[in-house]
Amino acid sequence: MAGGRGAPGRGRDEPPESYPQRQDHELQALEAIYGADFQDLRPDACGPVKEPPEINLVLYPQGLTGEEVYVKVDLRVKCPPTYPDVVPEIELKNAKGLSNESVNLLKSRLEELAKKHCGERQQGWGGLTPTLKEVQL
Repeated sequence: MAGGRGAPGRGRDEPPESYPQRQDHELQALEAIYGADFQDLRPDACGPVKEPPEINLVLYPQGLTGEEVYVKVDLRVKCPPTYPDVVPEIELKNAKGLSNESVNLLKSRLEELAKKHCGERQQGWGGLTPTLKEVQL
């Protein structure tokens, strides 16, 4: 079993994951967590990662979804080829029910989180998803 007795991660004898492998695993995790609110924006998004991820996540206030939501924003993330060792580009679009000041504050918080978790093997955006879900819009 990789990583030993129930331990997360890879075994000592296994080679480290490549950037595309790490990116592919992260995309799978985001899609599983966000479902219909996750969109892979790459032209050839089917199958394993062939180019760096470019995604859109629809963010809502914590605990709200569906027709009752009057506040939301699209988080667009464009990753460089060496992501997650390099911070991705972050953009917020299609804000609904948010002031420009709130959008700018949210973007700053997300950029800080991205810098904080840059290079972490088990984190990346997949590791940030609980934090993203908790971001107050």
